[in-house]
Amino acid sequence: MSSQIIKSTIAVGKGRRYSVAQAFIRYVSGFVFLFVATHCRQAQDIKAFTEATYRLESVEDVQLNGVDMEQRLQTGQRLTATERDSLLLTLTTDRLRLSARLSLHVALQEPGEDRSLTVTSLRWLLQVDGDDALTGIVEETMVLQEGLNTIPINTPVLLTQEEGQPNYAGLNRLITLIAQQGDIRQNITFKIKPTVKTPVGNIEAPNYITVSKPAGS
Repeated sequence: MSSQIIKSTIAVGKGRRYSVAQAFIRYVSGFVFLFVATHCRQAQDIKAFTEATYRLESVEDVQLNGVDMEQRLQTGQRLTATERDSLLLTLTTDRLRLSARLSLHVALQEPGEDRSLTVTSLRWLLQVDGDDALTGIVEETMVLQEGLNTIPINTPVLLTQEEGQPNYAGLNRLITLIAQQGDIRQNITFKIKPTVKTPVGNIEAPNYITVSKPAGS
């Protein structure tokens, strides 16, 4: 009789161990599935936004080192010679900052899907007639979605580099165009290179993405 009780107890003990082990395996399997599914989803989101079309709808509340450029344009009040010299000096000494609010439209190749992309920083490049002129980086986390995205930015404005030296050619071309008081939008190309949040850390896009101009510009 005692031997049968011992055997029954051992069987129950084994059953409990198997039950706990099976539950643990199910838990780990579920976690692995969720982990893989989440990572797969993020990879698909990154791919979708990499292949998306970006269009800059508007730039508002533009300030350069605190000078309200939008207000100056609306009132027709131009920068004084002192202000121009001051802004140029801060640019050439890496002390010029730009704040603005961008309206960026994102069109996915497969619209209608519920996708989003977390961008931890955004490097930008301004080209004039195809030549690099100004650059900077927005060190702010933003979440991009399909459709219109309103993005407040605060970024340094730096001269681009050519062979390790400041590139003044693009800046000179930009100043010349502005001095001509014409519409310079056709001469300007705006590009972005986002750094995206991934399961393995933050990764910067390998190439710049060209942002198209608003329709009719």
